[in-house]
Amino acid sequence: MNSKERVRAAVHFDRPDKVPIFNIVSGDVAPLPLIHSKDWNPGFVENEIGLFPHNKNPNSWKKPDWVNERPEFEDTNWKRIPHEEVDEWGCIWNMKGKDRDMGHPGRPSLPDIKNIDDYLAQYTLDASDKSRYKAALDLKKLFSDDLYNMVIMRSQGPSHVVSEMRGFSNYLVDHIRHPKELKRLLEHVTEFHVESIKMAFKYGLKPDGFWISDDLGEQTGPFFNPRLFRDFYEPIYKRIVDAAHELGAEVHLHCCGKVDHLIPVLIDCGLDSIEFDSPRMSGYNELKQYRGKIMFWGCVNIQSIYTHGTPEEVEREVWHMVRNLGTKDGGFGAYFYPQPKVIRASRKNIKAFGKGLEKYGTYSNISSKWWDYPTVDLWNDSEVPPLPH
Repeated sequence: MNSKERVRAAVHFDRPDKVPIFNIVSGDVAPLPLIHSKDWNPGFVENEIGLFPHNKNPNSWKKPDWVNERPEFEDTNWKRIPHEEVDEWGCIWNMKGKDRDMGHPGRPSLPDIKNIDDYLAQYTLDASDKSRYKAALDLKKLFSDDLYNMVIMRSQGPSHVVSEMRGFSNYLVDHIRHPKELKRLLEHVTEFHVESIKMAFKYGLKPDGFWISDDLGEQTGPFFNPRLFRDFYEPIYKRIVDAAHELGAEVHLHCCGKVDHLIPVLIDCGLDSIEFDSPRMSGYNELKQYRGKIMFWGCVNIQSIYTHGTPEEVEREVWHMVRNLGTKDGGFGAYFYPQPKVIRASRKNIKAFGKGLEKYGTYSNISSKWWDYPTVDLWNDSEVPPLPH
């Protein structure tokens, strides 16, 4: 199989030859990131004074006067000083001023829901702007046609974006106090995702899949109960998935948090896969009921084994991911965390992840009795059980 065939076989449980690999620097997936509009140049309107552009090349930013009036911000020095940034949605990010700082959502940009009309009038993104797709189109030329073309959506998922607009506490309360306005905000962001999917095809990216990031839970459970999640989020995820499916592409969702209770809703939406940086957070025993119903991408658990385990433990954990998240007909993909320095994963453990895939990632090399070997009833996050014997 080539890479494109391998990923699709894993998604559809159609007996891939090997576990597909999603690694920014190698593997079976060609990541094609969408970017901001070239015309986006924040910091000039009153509510953006003091805010720097989020995820924009500093050299392409036409600086407003308030930057030039502050000598500590000369050139690109502001990148090394704690500061606030604003993204295209108007969301505000706290930046520590350190290299590789991804930033954290900051203060609400829409603290008063009564201002929703003015806010949406200011922050409505144009998905048809061709400049958003230029970098992906240029990058696509460098990749083999055999790779699985994955468009990485520029924007975070609807839940993530709206929670940043409103502030997380306001956002949770909105489900009860302002459901109409919340649904309007979610639909506003969803519309951009749907149109971006259509434009990716119109401009020639010909993607095989789309990658969306939307964290839906915390360490011990989801942000909302399944009933609430179905009411607010099933329609928007279904719109996104249906738009991709109609054009022959799949949708893959990165999601942090313990969200196993929400997976039935995502399956009903037609979602093709879900990716966990820490699969053990949701739990292998909790996820195994969905094996064969949805594909799982997984990294070796970044909260424990990948970052604190030995290389030998990392290798063994690969088998437990293959066994507990996938089936003998596929359904599992290996995801390499793209910023290992941020989580302080050692080079030895990154290499061990690859070695584990060499040992346990080729289906024809896996003994049939290994699939029937009993799995662990109680998992300790810092322990890796032995291999079958």
